[in-house]
Amino acid sequence: MQAVNRNILIISNMGPKSSAPFQGKFVHNQVWALASLHPAYHYMRWHSDSLLNKILKYPVFLLDFFWRYILSRRRFDIVHVHFFYPTIWLALLYKALRHRQVKIIVTCHGSDIYKYQPPGKLYRWCAAKVDQWIFASKALARHFSLPAPRSMVLPAGISELFRQVEPLNWQQKSIDILYVGSLDHNKGMDRLLALLPVVADKKVVIAGAGPWLEKLQTAARQYPNVLVVGPKDSAALKQLYSQARCFISLSRHEAFGLVMAEAMACYTPVIATETDGALEQLVTGENGILVAQQDEEQHLLSLFSQALMQFFLQSTQQYQQMQLQCRVSAEQYMLGQVVLELQQLYQDILE
Repeated sequence: MQAVNRNILIISNMGPKSSAPFQGKFVHNQVWALASLHPAYHYMRWHSDSLLNKILKYPVFLLDFFWRYILSRRRFDIVHVHFFYPTIWLALLYKALRHRQVKIIVTCHGSDIYKYQPPGKLYRWCAAKVDQWIFASKALARHFSLPAPRSMVLPAGISELFRQVEPLNWQQKSIDILYVGSLDHNKGMDRLLALLPVVADKKVVIAGAGPWLEKLQTAARQYPNVLVVGPKDSAALKQLYSQARCFISLSRHEAFGLVMAEAMACYTPVIATETDGALEQLVTGENGILVAQQDEEQHLLSLFSQALMQFFLQSTQQYQQMQLQCRVSAEQYMLGQVVLELQQLYQDILE
């Protein structure tokens, strides 16, 4: 890989903030795993929930980029953008001012496509400048309505920490239902709140941060079976996943859902609403259960409740078989494999 050594710039508009300290961690992990290539990494360092930050974070992000990389002596041959729009403008600025032959790679994560349908004129113009597209899932690639002559499907990858996991059987586990992720409307936190009375006899653990945190903490005081533990690092999540009998995802939109892959890597089946990410990873009855999205929320909640009931009625043998299939499903998404494919891509695009 010497041909691509020391000439890669990775840009991400994601970064940690107080309400989401692990936001963008999957991109961070990918950059760390690419350390042998010595990539430069520009991400949103100034990030918070304040009104001032919401107004000025992108101008500051741009000025920081200009100072660090446009005025730098170091020249890059590849700019890899995570989250296409509006992050792509930084790559285009670099191309215009520093290196007109630079190759631009874009990884689309979900809402950078979902939120721009149909794509506007500027979005289309920027898309035409991309040399290589990477989509987090096959379904996300199908949602992209513009020409993408060079494209591939590749998730961000889950930490190699999850490769070393010992399976626990049903009796050894202490958590019935686990949720990990952002605590917001898109992730279905209103749905989770509505389900709590249905699972009052189950131990429920919720890990994450976001705008619905306070509401969930209030609910936890009403339901003694519910524990809200806040955001956790990968090592702590590994323990939670291993201790959970099932992992749930109630998302409205999910391009891939790496937390589902993490759970399955820890031999934990997933019950999820049908999203692009869930359809990419789950097969009902093999490594989890898919619940179809419904126009009526009450109907969806009824179906999800039935899926949970079905799950907890299965035999020990059925559960063990599902656990093994979960692990097989998740191994392809380990970060080591993803990085090998990225390194080959970087090599190919320069050649």
